[in-house]
Amino acid sequence: MDYAPIIAKKRDVLAELDKQISSPGFYDDPAKAGQVMREHTRTRKLLEDWDEFQQATKNLAENLEILKGEDEELSAMAADEIAELEERIERLDGVIQYALLPRDSSEERDAIVEVRAGTGGDEASLFAAELMRMYQNYSEQ
Repeated sequence: MDYAPIIAKKRDVLAELDKQISSPGFYDDPAKAGQVMREHTRTRKLLEDWDEFQQATKNLAENLEILKGEDEELSAMAADEIAELEERIERLDGVIQYALLPRDSSEERDAIVEVRAGTGGDEASLFAAELMRMYQNYSEQ
């Protein structure tokens, strides 16, 4: 999918956010300032990922051209890098797609989870510990 038009709009958004941040009195409203700073961070991260995606795509195209060349040693080096570049491009594509999705209002809110062992003795304690590990692993991802 071609994200270039969306990314161009995001660059404009980043420029506008930079203007807001540099304006005097920006921190007069701490809640709004925090919201703008979070949006600025997300947009900057998206643009950095996009630039890395573009560079990896360019490097892949160059390596595919080198692979067609006469120099066997250079072709072997290019072939070694192709798999890594394809993997990086696929990963970055997923990251960019996710970053372009609309944000959920509760996405960045904290959550407190308490898991207690109920009646049932050792089995209940083991189950509670397993459940807590599952939630911890899920939240880390």
